[in-house]
Amino acid sequence: MRILRPRFLAALMAASLLLVGLGVPSQAAPALAAVETAAVPLAKTGVASVKTTANLNMRKGESTKYAIVRTIPKNTTVPVSQQAANGWYKVSYKKKTGWISNKYAKAVSRHPAPKPKSGPSKKINLWVNATAAVNIRQGSGTSHKIIGSLPKNAAVKAVARASNGWYKITYKKKTGWVSHKHVQTCVKGCQVDTGAYTTNRAGLNDRYFTKSSGTDLYAAAGKRLRIGDIPKNSIVYRDLRWEKAGGPVAGWYFVRTQGMDGWMKASALARKSTAPTSNTKNYTRKQVVKKANGMLPESMLAAIPWDKEKTLIAAPALADLTRMNTAFKKKFGKNIDVDLAYRTLDTQKYYYKELGAYIAAKPGTSNHGWGLAIDVPESHAYSFRGKYYKWLKSNSKKYNWLHRKNLEEFRADGSRNPYAEAWHFEYNGQ
Repeated sequence: MRILRPRFLAALMAASLLLVGLGVPSQAAPALAAVETAAVPLAKTGVASVKTTANLNMRKGESTKYAIVRTIPKNTTVPVSQQAANGWYKVSYKKKTGWISNKYAKAVSRHPAPKPKSGPSKKINLWVNATAAVNIRQGSGTSHKIIGSLPKNAAVKAVARASNGWYKITYKKKTGWVSHKHVQTCVKGCQVDTGAYTTNRAGLNDRYFTKSSGTDLYAAAGKRLRIGDIPKNSIVYRDLRWEKAGGPVAGWYFVRTQGMDGWMKASALARKSTAPTSNTKNYTRKQVVKKANGMLPESMLAAIPWDKEKTLIAAPALADLTRMNTAFKKKFGKNIDVDLAYRTLDTQKYYYKELGAYIAAKPGTSNHGWGLAIDVPESHAYSFRGKYYKWLKSNSKKYNWLHRKNLEEFRADGSRNPYAEAWHFEYNGQ
């Protein structure tokens, strides 16, 4: 009886295993395949077909322990029905089915990914507020495609809730689902989305004025302060429609003021303005611009007398504005619609954060912060093609008011101006 040396025996066994894995017949194969054990395949695989990279044995099970069924030639493409936990593929070749090693087979096609399904949902009617920027997805789960993003602090109406807690919302004309982990819900005194801004009054006539300086405006009733320095005698419109939509709360009004909307304490409001309607202390422009932008004292502000909103403006700018309005009224039979004028520092900060540098000036630099600018409504008549804008553009200089060139619709080279504002006029008098 010949005895094999250990080193030689090990080499022989390694060679035999290599030949078994490839398509070269081996005398050792039948002995290794003597025991039949159950395969442990995965239920499904994403691979649809593979191409062999060598002459490859197809076996009865998912390892070299199983008997050879057939040898598949190199560069043969075969369909895959399953994949085992160790990576081996279950394939079919010439009416035979078996397993091949994934080490010698390259995936050439895959099954299309199954479309994710959303779980059951129920109808709801509440507001949600994003606590962080959150993806909007086609379905209620992270496996669904992203179709948009809901910014931090944005508020939207939720109309359905999935069984996993996700909310169905519509934001910027995109309807989808957001994770419940990144939103707060609300049913009373809620932050709401009233749509794009057009004018401070927005067709409202339920007018109030702030009783004292430093009046607060909140995103939701008593929550998330938006502005904390609204001056005394500022115009405020109560909006009952959105107050109802946001959920009424005793002692709170949903209002529009300072070019935005939010919640304000009812006790902070009065029906009449007590602001002076002329430059009683004979302030000059020079005195005004020495004050901190957006922090003018009450004494330097005056209410525009012919304006039903009694909009606040720097006192020295009032006389020339009134002269311009007299000419405007003679031409059109109505007063100039002053939408916004004096703008506090908090208000400027809010605009800059919400609208960005293309629309809002850097806080502390706007002429609104000295009460030396007005905005008219963003309506057609005051647009670049509107009759009111055209008249103001042509005649405002006569009354020490101007519309700056860098705010015109087109630049000198004919390109569209991204900073264009038809509604903004500034005072440059004394």
